[in-house]
Amino acid sequence: MQYSDLIGSIVAGAWLVFIAVWLVSALFAKKYAKRAGGRFIAFRLIFAVLVILAIRYYGHNASFILWHIANPAVRWTGAALVILGVALAFWARYHLGRNWGQPMSVKEGAELVTSGPYAYIRNPIYSAIPVALIGSAMVYGLLFLFALVLYIAYFIPSVFVEEKIMLRLFPDKYPEYKARTKRLIPWVW
Repeated sequence: MQYSDLIGSIVAGAWLVFIAVWLVSALFAKKYAKRAGGRFIAFRLIFAVLVILAIRYYGHNASFILWHIANPAVRWTGAALVILGVALAFWARYHLGRNWGQPMSVKEGAELVTSGPYAYIRNPIYSAIPVALIGSAMVYGLLFLFALVLYIAYFIPSVFVEEKIMLRLFPDKYPEYKARTKRLIPWVW
């Protein structure tokens, strides 16, 4: 197996494991007290349609969106970022336990989780995915940069909506938690 095949396999494997863990763990989450509003569900549908259209449109010219960087150091760094991003998402998901759910939704018996990565940042899963997408772009190219832009367009507004929800759910605890942690990037923002 050549290095480029190995690196691609590592990145693809990390994403497949991520998807499998996310789907299986969703089966054990608490029930929803309130799901995300209609406009955010519509945004998710638009996001999915745009991704499908981009893949279909550029599929005939895959070399434009899926290219391999020749520099092995860049590609290995990309693979490491994918693994780092997926590992951070798993660590955060583990600490959320059954409280995990769709963005901007409320679970029955919701709890304020402040352990693990939540001790440093309030939205570690939202931070982890861009790291993995940047790493994927370093290995596979522009399609992942396109996905990153769409991801940021969706999840940055989600962060602010979720903060309002958390302030409403935990009016005594959340302000103190918010004061000692950062939103997405430890010690920065």
